[in-house]
Amino acid sequence: MPDSPFETLGIAEVVERLQLDRHFYDYTARRGEISNVRHYAADATIEGDIDLDRLCWDGISGIWVEGDLTVNGTIFNWEIDTRACFLAIGRDLTCKNLVVSSADIRIARDLRVDGLVSTTYNHGYLEVARNAYARRIIIDDHTSVVRGKVDAGGWKDAEHVEIALPVSAWRNEIRPEVRAEFFDEEGDMLCGNGNVDLLQALLAGRDILRQ
Repeated sequence: MPDSPFETLGIAEVVERLQLDRHFYDYTARRGEISNVRHYAADATIEGDIDLDRLCWDGISGIWVEGDLTVNGTIFNWEIDTRACFLAIGRDLTCKNLVVSSADIRIARDLRVDGLVSTTYNHGYLEVARNAYARRIIIDDHTSVVRGKVDAGGWKDAEHVEIALPVSAWRNEIRPEVRAEFFDEEGDMLCGNGNVDLLQALLAGRDILRQ
């Protein structure tokens, strides 16, 4: 099945029409760079993965879907400290996995994920206006908000995160027999990119967690 067709809009028009806060605008139009938004006027389906980092490098500031967005793959945003393509979803977002770092993602209704939701680092933002459904949700030092119920395993790393999950950390959740692969003797992650190695192990289907 081909991807749904879209039109291309300028970021300034989208910011005005959606009445978005400054975070979208600061990351795009004010920098004087190419700032195009892919706009889907109704429901949209995208085959395969979405790389929010690559889209941004290619001059796409965001994806705005007025209805439901179904992604038959994983949505990736590995970059923790740079700009990324935003997502603004008017109803539900459904995908295989959702890996978020610096991207700004707003979902007006439910988030439905077959596998893993991971949000990392404090430059990004994820807001789900209703409920979140996933096999596992892991929140690391990230502004993540789910205003309804959460039907998922997993944890958050701080009490103040606005999502109904227990507080924990990777080093407490990893199986003892694989801990040396990912952590040093002081409990710090060995990967130079934070939790990337841990996430890739989970996405590959490895059984690295206690539960």
